[in-house]
Formats: sequence, C-alpha cells, structure tokens
Amino acid sequence: MSGRILLFILEISAVFLVVYLILLPFLPMIKYNIHFNEKIAEKAKDVEVVKEELRVIRKSLPLSEYSISPNRVIIKKIGVNAPIVESASAEYGLSQGAWHVPKTSSPGRGGNTVITGHRFKYLPPNNLTFYLFHKLEIGDIVSIIWKEKDYFYRVKEIKIVPDTDLSILKPTKNPTLTMFTCHPIYSTEKRLVVVSELIEE
Repeated sequence: MSGRILLFILEISAVFLVVYLILLPFLPMIKYNIHFNEKIAEKAKDVEVVKEELRVIRKSLPLSEYSISPNRVIIKKIGVNAPIVESASAEYGLSQGAWHVPKTSSPGRGGNTVITGHRFKYLPPNNLTFYLFHKLEIGDIVSIIWKEKDYFYRVKEIKIVPDTDLSILKPTKNPTLTMFTCHPIYSTEKRLVVVSELIEE
C-alpha cells in the first residue's frame, strides 16, 4: 500500500514539475500581469517618484553588484536593474548585463547613448534581461547611473525595426538614450527599440 502512495506522490510531483517547466519562461509576464495596475503605470511616468525609487535602490545594492560595472540601467516598471558593461565584445557585454554599444555616446556627453540587452537568457524572472521591454510606454522614465551620477530619461518613441537597421546607432543632436532588444521574444529577426530623451534638471 505504501508503495502505491509513494508512486502516486511521484507521479503528481512529475506532473507539477512538467507544468512548472512549461510555465517558467512566462513567469515574469504572469507576475507582471498580477501586480500591474494604473498606480504603477502612473509612478513609472512621475520623475520624482522614480528619483526616490532610485535612491532606495542605490542604498540596497551590495558592493558585489558593482564588481561588473558601477554603471547601471534601472527600469523598475519592468524589473530591470542591470550593470552597463563597456566592452568591444557584444557577447561578453550581454552575458554580464546590458551592453553599451561602442562608439556611441554616453550620459553626460550628450548625443545618442545606445544600450542593448538580451530579451531572454537566464531563468526568469531576471533583472539582467529586457524580457518585459514591450511593456514600456511613451512617457515612462528610465534611470541610468553613470560614473556615480544619476540620469533620467523619458520614453518618447517605441518602434520595431529589422535587425539590419543601423540607423538607431546614429548620433543625435540632443541627449538621447536608445535601448534595444530582440523581437519577437525568442527571435533575432527584428529589434524592439525604445528611444528616450534626457530630462534636464
């Protein structure tokens, strides 16, 4: 009798494990949909709220978080809190967090700062990926910590371009943050691009 019970428990456990593995890639989206509401949407567009959130995040970051890079991109609305890695190698940069595309500008210098990140790479949810990038909206605010200074950018344009479109790397007259990732998720066919403008102090 105890053997049958053990077998039944193992079968139930196997079913739960299979269901969990199937749902695993979708967990960030499920969690986002459960917790997202209009209040969160409003907070993502309020620069004072975002500034306060960044102050709290800065205090809670352990020193180990700075070992890869002290520079970070933080988008609380979609769970991104990733080091910005400067490297000639895209593969290395993206394996560590968000990659600052070489020969593009950087915060504080004006022009077009270009940052990219994987859409899905690690077990979700993961703060190093742009998994929920498609949830960003016009008016949302992106925080950048660069050389110990805080920069805040407001999303002004969201577009999808072919993976061969290099126009997103072009210099800009005004201080701009261009971020992109693969689209659709699990594909490298296109790029989902979010263009933001610096909020001047």
